[in-house]
Amino acid sequence: MAGLLQGEANFTMDKRVRSKSGDPDYTPPPPTPIVKIDMVEEDIMEHLASKVGEKVLPLKRQTTAKKNLYRVTIQQRAKTEVFLKKLLPYVVGTKTSDKIKQLLEVCDQYNKWRAAGGHSNAGRLAAKIKLEKDKQNSLENSILH
Repeated sequence: MAGLLQGEANFTMDKRVRSKSGDPDYTPPPPTPIVKIDMVEEDIMEHLASKVGEKVLPLKRQTTAKKNLYRVTIQQRAKTEVFLKKLLPYVVGTKTSDKIKQLLEVCDQYNKWRAAGGHSNAGRLAAKIKLEKDKQNSLENSILH
């Protein structure tokens, strides 16, 4: 499996900005690590998906030879971290192992963010923003009526 993933998988991270808040007391979480593989061999993809507890997603696009493509994606943080730790010892060479180490570093940053109260701070910020929106809507409704 390590050889297959090393040659075919995309080891990346979701770098979307998680918060556009200007609150100086809030630090958004680090990016989400993602392992994604696309292949035409449905049976291999089914086997891989069963091993990692994910589903096979048939893609709408086809190869230039008109073959169907299938995708397996691992992106739940905890599952991805465990998977990468198990995979790393079997990866040959530095290119892919460096990507995996980078993703494991992001996992570690997330664990530290969470231990420092990141989830609680995110919840407080969301509640604060909702309260401000509710006040604004209430004010607008009272002006209109």
